[in-house]
Amino acid sequence: MEEQKDPLEHTEEQEEEEAFSFLQETIKDEAGGTKKTRKSILRMIGLGLVFGIAASFSFSMLKPWFEQNFQSDPEKVTIPKEEEEENTADDDGTKNNTQQVLDEESYRQMIQALNAVAQEASKSVVEINGISGDSDWLEADYDKKNSVSGLIIADNGQQLLILGKTSILKESNEVTITFYDGKTYKAGVKKKDSNLGIGIYAVRRADIQESTWSQSKIAVLGSSNSLAKGETAIALGKPFNYAGGTGYGIISSNKNVIDVADGQYRLICTDIPGTGKGTGFTVNLKGEVTGIIDQSISDEDSMKLTTAYGISDLKELIELMSNGKAVPYIGILGIDVTESIEQQGIPQGVYVKEVEVDSPAMAAGIQSGDIITSIGGAEVKTVSAYQSVLIDKEVGSKVKIRGQRQGSGGYVDIDFNVTVGSKE
Repeated sequence: MEEQKDPLEHTEEQEEEEAFSFLQETIKDEAGGTKKTRKSILRMIGLGLVFGIAASFSFSMLKPWFEQNFQSDPEKVTIPKEEEEENTADDDGTKNNTQQVLDEESYRQMIQALNAVAQEASKSVVEINGISGDSDWLEADYDKKNSVSGLIIADNGQQLLILGKTSILKESNEVTITFYDGKTYKAGVKKKDSNLGIGIYAVRRADIQESTWSQSKIAVLGSSNSLAKGETAIALGKPFNYAGGTGYGIISSNKNVIDVADGQYRLICTDIPGTGKGTGFTVNLKGEVTGIIDQSISDEDSMKLTTAYGISDLKELIELMSNGKAVPYIGILGIDVTESIEQQGIPQGVYVKEVEVDSPAMAAGIQSGDIITSIGGAEVKTVSAYQSVLIDKEVGSKVKIRGQRQGSGGYVDIDFNVTVGSKE
């Protein structure tokens, strides 16, 4: 009878096997593992390439949508305030420069210097085209084209802003802008002021090619208040009714003014020949813009000479429109009550010469012959003061205008509640 072993009892041989059991492992094929690893890496690289291509395609397709819906607010445009300059003009308004002898060589050098200034300043000048149909591009001759000069005024981070007349909009359903390098881009109207017939056009910044950027510059606005008779003037744009024109001359007068609703604007008159439909800009010897050419403001006798609005009187309007804000409008054409007029028994203030039809002034009951003495509590004794106070008012706000009206016993006080409007 065999001896039965205790199942709990281990032999030395079994204990030795168990002691080294942790060393037992399965040896895998190293070559096969390397192949699998390589395949995994290649698969990851392939997926990465596919994902990258898909992402790039999606970004390019969705970029316009993202720009339109998630773009940041445009930067505020600020037109620098003018610094007062020392007046070096003589009593007759001319500059007291030292007279120099002009010979052939000095004349040649002068023309070269003027050309250099004009060429650099022209990089800020564009042509604004009004398109009414597909055939416009084929049939528009240089002297019949529906276009005006424009001026690159600011870059708000989203759009390049262009200042120009709005007369082309009457017969147009599309607007394009041609830059200094000859390239043309679609544009829109950001804001306009029909009171002066000017506005701000906008070209999408993302649409402009690098070649156009490299040959364009934002205009530097100078001071028209410091101009004196006899100073050099350069006319750029379409003063002769074709784009890219340049004219040289002098300031023949800076004393004339033009009265429009709610303001009075100084004119820059030159001896540079022009046409009845001429538009453009005047610049000084520093290349700074001093005026906006508008031949429609000249009378028939002087329309053959280039005339411009002085830029100093327009800077606040340009800043408002560049930021998408409407220009405040009430609709009063006024004149200053001078000392000689006061002697006729008329009170000091702004004499209302005319009230525009359907204007806020007419709606408030202001009449021709009234005298305006204050706006919103601010005293106004001149049209210039009236204009300065009004430009700071918000369109849509209500303002109290105080004045005087002639009655049977003389002038009596009268108040008007006016809602400030805009003339777009």
